[in-house]
Amino acid sequence: MVKFKFVIILVILLLSKISLNAQESSDKWGFGLNVASVFYSDAAAAVVGGSYIATVPGFSISRYLGHKMTISATFSNAINDDMQYFSSDFNLSYDLFNPNRFLRPYLLAGVGVVNLLDTGLTLNLGGGGTLWVTKNIGLNGQFIYKVSTIGGDLQKSHLFTSGGIVYSFSNSRGKRLWEK
Repeated sequence: MVKFKFVIILVILLLSKISLNAQESSDKWGFGLNVASVFYSDAAAAVVGGSYIATVPGFSISRYLGHKMTISATFSNAINDDMQYFSSDFNLSYDLFNPNRFLRPYLLAGVGVVNLLDTGLTLNLGGGGTLWVTKNIGLNGQFIYKVSTIGGDLQKSHLFTSGGIVYSFSNSRGKRLWEK
């Protein structure tokens, strides 16, 4: 629990630093809620105690930086699962197309801190997309492969998939799904 509080305080400090420069452009922020699944290989499952973990709820905070780039912080926690999985990820995504379109695919890279049997640092590589159904609400899905880089022998690389709903505080987003 102490690690969780430390991560939350660190993220609030980082985001407050970013928000000092964003006071005049509040339309660049977003928030999301998601559910996620964690998949370990058979070899890794033998070490960590299982091959599948469901995480509910997950939440993310993101900020569009411009030039098709978005920075995000995502937190996921397994609830009612025998495996106590907690993940905090900090990713930078690059929009493959114009970010004002109703479908926004992207690639991402970043770092994460995963706590299962041991706390470890991961290198995150993946992609995803957001389908904007209104100017402010979108459906998001993403796949991330988390490569275990620093940590004990008990932390293993794994696939992290998520799906959820996102809210953009922007009023200037481009076309909605039904507008051509």
